[in-house]
Amino acid sequence: MVRNLTGKVVAPAQDPTALADQAWFEAHPERHFHLRDPAPLEFREPLGEAGDGFSWRVLVVRLDGGSRLRLPVSLAWDLHNDHARDSHLALLFDQVAPDQARSMLNRARTNPEKPAG
Repeated sequence: MVRNLTGKVVAPAQDPTALADQAWFEAHPERHFHLRDPAPLEFREPLGEAGDGFSWRVLVVRLDGGSRLRLPVSLAWDLHNDHARDSHLALLFDQVAPDQARSMLNRARTNPEKPAG
């Protein structure tokens, strides 16, 4: 039996991972870096194998104006995300981030957006 089904077009939902990152930074306003596990299908391409003794994490960088950069990094599996300090994550970012990401952070640091109001 063939049935005609109708559907409706709905607006795309906001990215729940981006909303969670935003909430984390709002709860930790003194922080500029955050380390967390990746969400399923967060990146367009599969991340592949992290390597023996390693797991994929996401280094999230808060930029001025509420924007964020997300960078996948392979780290030792026994490093706990909540133990990573901003100073350590800043060093990690400087070591592994592509030039474009580093320049985005540098631009945000040298040209911060003025708060509205």
